[in-house]
Amino acid sequence: MRVTPIKPARKTLVRITEQPGQIEAFEETAIHAKLAGFVKKVHVDIGDQVTGPSRVSTDQPVQPGQILAELEMPELDAELMQKQALVAQAAAEVTQSQAAIKVAMSAKTSAEALVAEARASIERADAMYERWKSEFERVRELVAKQAVAQKVADETEQQFKAADAARREIAAKIKSVQAKLSESAANIEKADADLVAAQSKHKVAEADEQKTRALLSYATLRAPFDGVITERHLDTGHLVQPSGASGKPLFVVVRADTVRVFLDVPEADAGFIDTGRPATVKVPSLAEVFVGKVARTSWTLQTSSRTLRTEIDVENPSGRLRPGMYATAEIEVARRPDALSLPKSAILKRDGKSFCLSVSAENKIKELPIKTGIVAVTAAGTDIEILSGLTGDESLIGANLAAYKDGQAVEVIVSK
Repeated sequence: MRVTPIKPARKTLVRITEQPGQIEAFEETAIHAKLAGFVKKVHVDIGDQVTGPSRVSTDQPVQPGQILAELEMPELDAELMQKQALVAQAAAEVTQSQAAIKVAMSAKTSAEALVAEARASIERADAMYERWKSEFERVRELVAKQAVAQKVADETEQQFKAADAARREIAAKIKSVQAKLSESAANIEKADADLVAAQSKHKVAEADEQKTRALLSYATLRAPFDGVITERHLDTGHLVQPSGASGKPLFVVVRADTVRVFLDVPEADAGFIDTGRPATVKVPSLAEVFVGKVARTSWTLQTSSRTLRTEIDVENPSGRLRPGMYATAEIEVARRPDALSLPKSAILKRDGKSFCLSVSAENKIKELPIKTGIVAVTAAGTDIEILSGLTGDESLIGANLAAYKDGQAVEVIVSK
């Protein structure tokens, strides 16, 4: 048999996987009502561009998203007015308690002044008592000596008794004002406790008001981000109920300035897929090619299809790529510069091993076991990387390997 041998070639091999996929929005949010209410006004319709929350600068608060619709909740409006009245009432009680503390402190100051006054009076009363006591004893001695009349002694005794009564009266008064002082101190403690209770009640009332305000804020439906309204299911006057995630949404907002291309990569290529790899997305309906990169993968393969869910992010500032479009994506999964390679037709596989057929110097066929690497598909055909088993100087059979046997003699024809 005549053969025209080939030699392994060194070239850059690029392995590309091409898979069908679908374009999806980068974000899609269903807007539901949290509370029941009547639709007061609808501000947007399907196809409208909406703006989400934004911040003018770092020192400015976040501006809320664009209003999509307003709901009317009369019972919550009335409840908010009630909560505001309770807050005002609690604030008045705090002010009243603060005034009560001032009154109690004034009463204590007054009681302290009365105690000081009473103590000064007892000193004066003690002095009068000692004076009349001494005078009474002196007059009584003079009466005994008949130096003065008994009437003078009686008058002196009355003055002495009056001084003693005045002293006892002031002592009782001291006890009274001391009791008032203790009472005023207790009143201050009570007023302090009342102030703490009033302040706590005020905080509770403010918290209740804030809760009602938070609930009332759900009456305004706003855009969660910059995007497009794709669904609308309400009109003015409708009674909406909190349907939850399982019910029909009032609006659906999608963000498509960047889109995701979902595709499933077969198991043979799944091990080569890494985030950040460049990708080319072809959209038949637009007859255009878009450039993106692998943004994320599921990492695990789906057991039903043995495929890896892969997402490619593609910038879409013009909005030409729309969610739901069909697309195909090419991902460069591997690149081998200056790799030793052979055409696919020059490699024979048997029992899970790879061989190639060389032509010896005696023009006989010899099987050479080799280890292969990546497979690269080009316009000229399919090339396979040779990891080991060849040096690059071998003369090899390039096609129809099944027609040859190990040790077979052949006639070598040199190509011109």
